[in-house]
Order: sequence, then structure tokens, then C-alpha cells
Amino acid sequence: MKRLILYFYLIFFSISVHAIGEDISDFEIDGISVGASALKYFNKKEILKQIDENAYMYDYLREPKKFGHVVLRDGLKEYSFVQMFVSLNNEYTIEGINANINEDIVSKNDLQNCLKQMKEVEKVFSQIFNKYEKYEGDANHPIDPSGRSKFHYIKFLFKNGDNAQAQCYDFEEELKKKNNWAEGLTVTVRKKDVSNWLGERK
Repeated sequence: MKRLILYFYLIFFSISVHAIGEDISDFEIDGISVGASALKYFNKKEILKQIDENAYMYDYLREPKKFGHVVLRDGLKEYSFVQMFVSLNNEYTIEGINANINEDIVSKNDLQNCLKQMKEVEKVFSQIFNKYEKYEGDANHPIDPSGRSKFHYIKFLFKNGDNAQAQCYDFEEELKKKNNWAEGLTVTVRKKDVSNWLGERK
């Protein structure tokens, strides 16, 4: 199987592409790909524990328990942590990946610097996904009813609805502190079902 591997060298922020795929499962982030099982990285007990602990973040959704959310922090080379959206089946199939370069690396509390780095990712994505539609914009984060938490995104939409994105989050400060949420640059690959579940717009 061909793999598309995106490396972020955090000092120089250069990107190297090793292969180009035609399917979202061909896109590999820090050795992790959509379609693999989360059991490769966690045991079942840990998966269930994390899904339960993180469930509150999706209470605002129509079907909050359609997918689970687990976070891998150990053994990574390019990213601070990787968040996985997994199917609630026996295999805990990975349906989406968010890979985060946290705020301590992308200049703490500097949204403009994050947006600048996001544009660098866009340049690479534009070469890789040049035949797919591109969308960009910003929106209120639905987890914050006050409207003070924002996210900015550049999305490349595959013909089947799967997508690859670069995102910058800017959470309201008290909400961020309360939940210990990280900000910074995030690289995302998702199956259509996960994006629909999250209520994403183009």
C-alpha cells in the first residue's frame, strides 16, 4: 500500500512528501493511518477509559456516542499528541486523526503565527491534493456556546467526502484552562462520516 507521509521538522518547519495516495487511508501521520485499529496503540481497557473521559466534549452533538475519542502521546516523532476518532465496534477502527503541534512549539498564545504556519501546510496540501476542492474559513467552535472560541481551517475535500485539513484553534481562555485544552496547529485527516458527525461545514 502506498503511504503519504507528512513530516514536520519543528525547528525549520519544512515538509517532506514521500508518496502520494488517492485515498484518505493512504495518508499516514506519525505512522498512524485512517482504517487501522486503535488496538495497535492501546489495549481495550484504555480505549474504553479514554472514550468515557472524553465523551463530555461531544454532548452538543445529535449523536454524541457515534464515535469515541482517544489520545496518543507516547512514541510520537513529529507531533505533540495525536487524537483519534474511533468507531465503537470491536476493532475500534480509526476513522479520523487530529495531529497537534502545540502552542509551546507554535509560539504560545500567538494565533497569527499559527495561521502563518497553517498557510505553509496549505502550500504542500495544494500540491498533493490539487485535483480536489479547497475550502477555507473560520467559525465559532460549537463546544463553546458563548461564541468566544474560534477555529480557522483550510480543507481539501475528496470526491467521496473524506478530507484533509490544517486548523488553528483559539479557545476562550477560561474554557481552555478549565478543560486543559491545547491550542496550536493541527493537521487532520477524516472520513466523511466523522466530519458529518461533527457537523462540519465546507
